[in-house]
Amino acid sequence: MKCEMIRDLLPLYIDRLTSEASNQEIEKHLKSCRECREYYQEMAGELPDSPAISQEEIRDVEIIKKIKKKSRKRTVGILAGGILAAALLFYFLFSQSVSQVKFEDVKMDYGVRGDKVYMTMESRPGYELWFSGGVNGNDSEMTVLAMRKLGEFGKDVMNWEDTMGTADDPCRWTIRFRDKTIVIENGELVEENAEK
Repeated sequence: MKCEMIRDLLPLYIDRLTSEASNQEIEKHLKSCRECREYYQEMAGELPDSPAISQEEIRDVEIIKKIKKKSRKRTVGILAGGILAAALLFYFLFSQSVSQVKFEDVKMDYGVRGDKVYMTMESRPGYELWFSGGVNGNDSEMTVLAMRKLGEFGKDVMNWEDTMGTADDPCRWTIRFRDKTIVIENGELVEENAEK
């Protein structure tokens, strides 16, 4: 019989619905055809006998598991050490490039041009200034937070310009440094206080 015919008859053979003559032909074919035999074993839910695992193979598997566990611990340790080293390096580099800003660290110019007031703040060469602050009407408050190193050349120049205020409502800029606070009203320095 051909393989296709045997495979068509296998469900009936498994359910014992084939004749004795068909059974003999199917069994004869299964003995000689490996592919049909495997197909039959899959359909019947039979699995070929698996060889027993020896104690030596079990020990080998345990040794491999221990080696993998040690390797994993070593990898985690190396990774954690690398992260810590990178964090320390970043902290060291960042702390070297950023500093709190004193009044003497910047060059300031302020005054009046026509009906406008202006203020210019310039960093030391190779640094940029970082600010925070806000505006409320004609009052502007800012804190010079830090100076970050840019490189060897260049400097950060900040320019502010606003409309001149009145005597009752002047254009006021309050600038806080680490060591002092200054207040400029309508282009003139009106207050200077040392920080504690």
